[in-house]
Amino acid sequence: MITRRLARWFDDRLRASSFAHHALNKVFPDDWSFMLGEIALYSFVILVLTGTFLTFFFTPSAKQVIYEGSYLPLRGTPMSEAYASVVKISFDVRGGMVFRQMHHWAANLFIAAIVLHILRIFFTGAFRRPRELNWMIGVTLLLLGIFNGFTGYSLPDDLLSGTGLRIAYSIALSVPLVGTWTAFLIFGGEFPSDDILRRLLVAHIMIVPALLVGLISAHLAVLWR
Repeated sequence: MITRRLARWFDDRLRASSFAHHALNKVFPDDWSFMLGEIALYSFVILVLTGTFLTFFFTPSAKQVIYEGSYLPLRGTPMSEAYASVVKISFDVRGGMVFRQMHHWAANLFIAAIVLHILRIFFTGAFRRPRELNWMIGVTLLLLGIFNGFTGYSLPDDLLSGTGLRIAYSIALSVPLVGTWTAFLIFGGEFPSDDILRRLLVAHIMIVPALLVGLISAHLAVLWR
């Protein structure tokens, strides 16, 4: 009751509810196809929340340790600190596996929703003038989302991530003229590098999400305009 009165007191002075109602109706029309973009937005929110939780327990280090955790099939196995922390999240942190799965499926849904949203825009011709800017922003969001997915699945330092990183390193090396310089700049040395996991983590939780937030804000602002 007190909260409702306080909210009404602020609303009487700021008129925030009427502005929010008008803004949401304008940015999110009633047509069902616009729900695809909303699904991508909600998935991104879940990714940020679950990713923040997982960051508290993940160790971005390639240092070799002997696993002594509760998962018996791996006990006594040498592995990197990064992989050991992932196993700890999965079996020792309360709710850790749930958060990992939520993060995993929200990432898949985020990319799938963006692809379907872009297809809707393409086949309805909504990318034409004067909406070319939002089309380019949307395609950039898709590319950044795919790149952040790559950095994310590379973090556990298991066989899957190692194979992907090796392929990425080889692709970087194959670039004419600047390939060697580019590979060493990104990886911090010859593959496998001790610095790559820390660099991937910074890109995954700071650089790319900040770019995504900026582009999503710009996307909504252009759509509203």
